Amino acid sequence: MIKISDKPSKRVEHFTGTITMAFPGIENKVWNFTVLRTTNGSTTFAVQADHEQFNQHFDEPGESEYFKAMLEETVKANLAKEQAEWKPSDK
Repeated sequence: MIKISDKPSKRVEHFTGTITMAFPGIENKVWNFTVLRTTNGSTTFAVQADHEQFNQHFDEPGESEYFKAMLEETVKANLAKEQAEWKPSDK
């Protein structure tokens, strides 16, 4: 007999968002990202910038990755300080 719990031990939820952020020489000011909320006894957050959007605006090698990392860290810092307009429901 195999018994498997009917409740997941780890859950990852995806929330899309936007941030207004200026980068040198780039006209676009509104950037898309996804917040990944992982619940596994405790809750952690990760942020992923929209790769396609960044690749459309940055041409230099490494430039896209550098500015994506900057955006992701900015969003994480604002989440940590509860400075984001976000009220996720706890199910």
